Amino acid sequence: MTRFKEIARGGSKKEKVPFKHCEQNMWLVKPASLNQGRGIEIFRNLRDINDFIFHKNPQTKSWVVQKYVEKPFLFNGRKFDIRVWAVVTDDFRIYFYKPGYLRTSSAEYNLKAKDNYVHLTNQCLQVKGEGYAQHEEGNTLNY
Repeated sequence: MTRFKEIARGGSKKEKVPFKHCEQNMWLVKPASLNQGRGIEIFRNLRDINDFIFHKNPQTKSWVVQKYVEKPFLFNGRKFDIRVWAVVTDDFRIYFYKPGYLRTSSAEYNLKAKDNYVHLTNQCLQVKGEGYAQHEEGNTLNY
């Protein structure tokens, strides 16, 4: 609650948050125990976050609430994430498997969009959308 209010007022004394990420003070909320995009919602005000967590989903005990990046890097106007495999040894050496891939959203990025097909790149969510695979096969690109 404190962090939401700090950003709504324009930032924090502890850290400088780029204004471009705070224009609408959007936050992503997801149940800590779920995966594959299940239960993820994006909110623009604290009242809706509290209502969602405490009144609409009181059975869920653990949540992840994180600041939504409002002006992300885009690929051809759409959101993406990068998937890469790595191994960390017991002496903390890190090895990356060079082949990886990008997961893309089906729709062009627009902050005003209310549906999650614009904001989330989860394969399990994207496959249900009407624009799935219209840009790349399986909304996936190798790099």
